[in-house]
Amino acid sequence: MSRSSKKYFELGRNFAAEFVVIVLGVLAALAVESWSEDREDRVLEELYLSRLQVDLRNDLEQIGRARWASFAQARATTTLLFSLDDPLASEVPTFTESAESIDFTVPATKVISDTTMGELVWMTKRFRALVPSQSTYQEMLATGRFQVINDDLLRASVIEYYSLATDGGDFAEWVAEPTESLDAVLQPTGFTAFDFQYLDDPLPMLREVEGLPFVLRDIRRRSLRQVWFLEQVDEKATELTNKIDEYMTNR
Repeated sequence: MSRSSKKYFELGRNFAAEFVVIVLGVLAALAVESWSEDREDRVLEELYLSRLQVDLRNDLEQIGRARWASFAQARATTTLLFSLDDPLASEVPTFTESAESIDFTVPATKVISDTTMGELVWMTKRFRALVPSQSTYQEMLATGRFQVINDDLLRASVIEYYSLATDGGDFAEWVAEPTESLDAVLQPTGFTAFDFQYLDDPLPMLREVEGLPFVLRDIRRRSLRQVWFLEQVDEKATELTNKIDEYMTNR
């Protein structure tokens, strides 16, 4: 090999060596960056899942209170219907099995009211809607960090739950419609539903109110439908809570 050829060979070998070193350095840097990003994602994943757990516990507490309020509303309306001698008082809708465990023939005053029959009129107007805790879920969507949840099925379960829970807003408006018309029906008495809780014996006055049984039956039907809906949300919230617990334990 001539001296010039040897020189070019050495230059080529050095260039190749430098190229390999550069490529390996870049690949190593990319690997470190990828590892660092993955580690950051896992930290964020744990943070967001922990926050979702807190939100779900708050939702479950809300669901329990809203279900009780809806059952109380249904029982109050049923007692009033029996007191008004409505022929359909015993026709209690059974949208949910849990309603079958309640003896609606037992007056609500024996269970949820220790004051007057008038308080039951006020209770028919009371309505409690579910307002799900969505701050964590909305933040994940807004920041594009929803993908830090590494499990596809778990992500799908989160979306499924919040889609159902947020549907409760429109559903709650439907449930509350007849309660908004109750005061209009009571208007000839000169009292609102709120005022009736202070009357000792409102029945003679209520028997004269035209259309009251129809409104009470509508309120009862929708309040029990609300119980059915809340049970679906409760089931999904409990299921999602358990899935997150299991995922965080095994990750």
